[in-house]
Parts: sequence; structure tokens; C-alpha cells
Amino acid sequence: MSNAGNYSFYGALSHPPVRAAGNAPDMSVYRPQGTPEYGSFRYKAPAEGLLQVGGPHSTETVWSDDFEIAWTKMGDKGPLVLFLHGVPTNRSQWEEVQGQVSRFCETISIDMLGMGESSKPRLYGRKHNAEPNDLWHWPRDTDYIEKLMQQEYPGRKFIFVADDWGSGISSHYAARYNDRLNAFVQMDPIAFDGYPVNEIQAIGRASAIPNTPEGDAQYAMLFAAFDQTLVQILKTMVHDPSKYNQYNMRYLTFPYVDVDYERNGTGDGISDVAKSTTMRLKLHNMRVLSDRAAILSPALLLPHHPQHNPNGVRYQDVTVPTLIMWGENDNMMPAAQTQRFANVLGTDDVQITYIPRSGHFPATDNPNGVADTLINFIRRVMGRSALADVYVGNSSIWKGDERQMVQELRALYRVAG
Repeated sequence: MSNAGNYSFYGALSHPPVRAAGNAPDMSVYRPQGTPEYGSFRYKAPAEGLLQVGGPHSTETVWSDDFEIAWTKMGDKGPLVLFLHGVPTNRSQWEEVQGQVSRFCETISIDMLGMGESSKPRLYGRKHNAEPNDLWHWPRDTDYIEKLMQQEYPGRKFIFVADDWGSGISSHYAARYNDRLNAFVQMDPIAFDGYPVNEIQAIGRASAIPNTPEGDAQYAMLFAAFDQTLVQILKTMVHDPSKYNQYNMRYLTFPYVDVDYERNGTGDGISDVAKSTTMRLKLHNMRVLSDRAAILSPALLLPHHPQHNPNGVRYQDVTVPTLIMWGENDNMMPAAQTQRFANVLGTDDVQITYIPRSGHFPATDNPNGVADTLINFIRRVMGRSALADVYVGNSSIWKGDERQMVQELRALYRVAG
């Protein structure tokens, strides 16, 4: 840009404040958040599993390989961003961050197979052979993710953002489909030999209980307090447990536990009013979670070796710019693991950022900090004009002239906003 052009920045950054200094950030200076759109991708799986049919309280199942991957889209302009969640959560974990990012990027979040609102195939791939198989290995999830993204956004590159368990999938995806990505982002990822963790091991161990009526009765007895266990697991994953309460936790627990709005007025002959003894656990979905948790191991996350670890991650094949975010107060998987990524990836462009006041789920503890880090990383990688709007932050103290500043910077960068 010429010296004459540089004087335009003086004008953009030298307005007198139009409101009192010290006011909270006014996010309305940006284009609006994207309106959520909900849908699903129909996926022809490589094997059949038992799917529940007939509503949330039905016990009827059918064998099928016709699965659905549930998604939420927000935003219609800018770089494409895919969000994948951790365990034991679903895509609602990303909702607040996705909303902020959708002002500047086109976004989609998905529920991984077996969780959230996606299909939950019990005995997946075990219709003719009851022995465990590798269909729940993280590398297998890369198949439906690639097919989903190609169907919804044909040929478009994207930024893959994953948290916790989802990062096991994204690591394998990035190594296999590096040329499909603009950038690679992981947040408090399960990585290397830091997985598994005891909370999830205990759930996975229960997959050994036989898949018989007698086994189901034993499973139900052993997991009678699963709703309490699930709540306690989630509350250990945040730095501030008060971030979770009985209302917002419904979005995370609904696949496994009846909640009041499902039971009140159901007229199912058991109880029209939800109470402790009638709000049932969803055994089918819990057993799917156990199956997923049982098959996973550190070997799937340690680097690939042709003889010693053939199913490991080919980290050296990941050559796109990378952001590793970690909650500085994570008491489940220590943040010191971040430095390992900088030494094994095939790119030297590895940004490491610790999210303050955050535990294992920074998107819940500090969504503003996560969104700010992510948007700034995308701006650096993709360029200022690639974003759908000018970004000047989402927190701290604003001077009060941000609306005028953003308008003038839009003109300078030829961003419509």
C-alpha cells in the first residue's frame, strides 16, 4: 500500500469516542451472527449396526447401514470452518463459539457418529461376528467427515477445529486429507500417550458386559447412577463448575438421560409428570458410548510406525498452518503436551495459545477467549480480506468509536461486512 494510502488508517483509528470509554464491547458493530440451520447428512456406512426406531422411548431396533450425521450451519460468507466436539458431549458444546465465528466465517458443526443427534449403531459391524472390530477406531470417522464435507461444500477447503475426543479424529483426517485443509486447529486434544483417561476408561470397560437381555439388566444395574456420574465428569472438565447447571446440561445429557421436557405430558402410561423414578436412562445410547470408548487406545494417537504402530497418526503429513489451544487450568490432560505438536507436525507454522481461566473445555469456560484466538488465527492464515467482516476484538475495554473504525476499515480492505 502506498504512503498516501497509509493516511487512511489514521482516520480509521483517530475518531473521538461517541460513547463513554470503558463500555463493554458492542458486538453489533459487526455483521450479525449466522442464523442456525439444522440438518443431517445421510451416510452409507461400511457395516450395519442396531439403530433404535420409533421415538426416544422405544426399545425397537433394526439392523441398518444407513446412518445420519447431524449438523448445525451458521454464517454464509468467509472461510469455511468445521467444528467437531469432544466426549461425552455433542455439537452444542461449540454453539457459543460457532455463533461468534459465524460473523466472520461460514461454519458447520457436527455430531460424531454414535453421539449427540447422529445415528447410534449398537453392535456396529458385529451382526455376524460378536467379536470387537476396528469400526470405532478414529481413522474410520474420517470417511463420513470427508463425504459430508464434499457433499455440502464440494471441492472447498476448510479449517478443521476439533476438541478433546474429536481431535483424535481430526488428527487422522488432517494426515490423510492434508490437501483438503486451509488450517488445522486442536483444542485440549487427546494426544500421544496422554489418552485414555480414567473417566472414559470406566465407561469403555463396561462394553465387556454381554449383549443379551441378562447382560443389559446387569449393565443397567451397574450404571444406575450414570446421570450423576455424567454430571460429575462434565463438571471436572471445566475450570468453573458453575458454568454447568441443570438447564444448560440438558443439551449434553439428553442422549443418555430423560429430561423433564421429554417426559411431561408424554401420556406413555408410566407417568405424565417427570420425577426421579420415571426419568429413565437410555440404555441403548449408553452402550454405544461404551463400545466407542472401549476400542480406543494410545496407539491410535502415537506417531505412525510401519512395524511398531501401523495404525498411528502420520503427523509429518500435516503441513498446513496449525493452532494448538489449551486451557491453562486443564486438570485432565496437562497443557504441557502442546509442545509435542510443534515437534512432530510436518509444518513449522505451529501456534500455541493457552486459554486463561479455562479447564479441559475452554469453549465452555471462556468462549470469548477461544473465539478471539480462533478468529485472529484465521485472519493471519487466510488474510484480512478473507474474513466476512473486519475484526477488532470481542472483549476488554472499547474506546467507543469501533463502529466508525470498522466501517472505514471495511472500505480499506474492500470487505462488505
